[in-house]
Amino acid sequence: MKNNMHPRLRAFLFLAAAAACVIVLSSCSGGTFGVRFEVNGDHATVVKYVGESKKVTIEAEYEGVPVTEIADDAFADEIVEEVTLPDTVTRIGKYAFRGSKDLRVINLPSSLREIGEGAFSNCTSLPSVTVPEGVTKIGDGAFEFCGALTEISLPSTLTSLGSRTFYNCTSLPSVTVPDSVTVIPAGLFWGCEALASVKTGGAVTEIGDGAFIDCAALAEFSIPSTVEKIGGSAFMGCEGLAKIEVPDGVTEIRDQTFYKCSSMTECILPESVVSIGEESFSYCLALTGITLPSGLTSVGDNAFSDCRALTAVKIPESLTVLPKGMFEGCHSLASAELHDGITSAGVSVFRECRSLAELTVPKGMKSIPNSFCQGCTSLSSVTIHEGVTKIDASAFMDCASATFTVWEGSYAAFWSADMGKIFTVAGTAKPENVYTPPQAG
Repeated sequence: MKNNMHPRLRAFLFLAAAAACVIVLSSCSGGTFGVRFEVNGDHATVVKYVGESKKVTIEAEYEGVPVTEIADDAFADEIVEEVTLPDTVTRIGKYAFRGSKDLRVINLPSSLREIGEGAFSNCTSLPSVTVPEGVTKIGDGAFEFCGALTEISLPSTLTSLGSRTFYNCTSLPSVTVPDSVTVIPAGLFWGCEALASVKTGGAVTEIGDGAFIDCAALAEFSIPSTVEKIGGSAFMGCEGLAKIEVPDGVTEIRDQTFYKCSSMTECILPESVVSIGEESFSYCLALTGITLPSGLTSVGDNAFSDCRALTAVKIPESLTVLPKGMFEGCHSLASAELHDGITSAGVSVFRECRSLAELTVPKGMKSIPNSFCQGCTSLSSVTIHEGVTKIDASAFMDCASATFTVWEGSYAAFWSADMGKIFTVAGTAKPENVYTPPQAG
């Protein structure tokens, strides 16, 4: 189709388009590179790199105004190896260098104040970064998936670290978090499998959810005494962590906080803890003992399941409900000291506790649930008080060596006889506890 646009109009539109997209071409040893700038009043922004050179130096000024910002995605997925920023840049935008997989050197200026979200994410060849003094904020996932990163220096001016900042930095061996940082954010070191040393200042008040997930090389970590909150899954999968002391003031151990800390032999809990979440110590295979706080009121399902080295436990009087699978799979648990204020228990509380020899069912319990002590093959003595009105058929399954102590006329006595259990009679049940079996037919 013939273009009937007037030649002068076409020329005007071309010039307008060119003015809206200014590209500065420079030359260097690696060839030409182009940088697209945008002028905003008294400063300029690097909008996009459009060149070919692998070594880039950004000039400090454009059209007489300072270059103060690297825009979002400006160098994203570019094939550059070294970038030097001028001492005028104050901000690096979101995902500015994301996916620049050949980037090996980034020279950050002393003027810098903020590194945006995901700014260097997936820069898989970047070995080291020195964040200059003056930077106060590093955004979420700023260095995530930097698999070659072995050294990071954080400034004393830093006050805010984003979540997942070092997510899956699998080669990072150590980090010093400056004193100015008060929160270890969620997922900060998640997947840093080589991380062996983390030093924090004395001002940290919170450790976020999943902060140290799968930091398998972390053998030692001192939680600052100032910490008041520890997030769920905070140390999940820290398989090398040998000992942990939770500081006084922490009130809650949340779900899966120490899940699969398989080398942890000791965990010291303060008296301030009132709640322990689901699977919080599951698969702590080396944990030999733990003292539950005297004010503990709530424990989540499977809190200590598969703690196979745990030998003894005492339930504090403040805890009246034993959750599902609380000690399931604790093969070495030989002693469980319960109290009569316990009113109920979930299924499988002591299932597969193969070393448990004696058990007295608390007087506060009226019902013994299914699989309560199933597979407790060393169980030799079980005392069931006369007030129990229900016992599941599988409650003591595979406890062939157990002798049950019951009260004549009680439901427990009927159940023992009906199930073919070995039992002895300790006395006669009170009239209100006498059980009348249903008549046949």
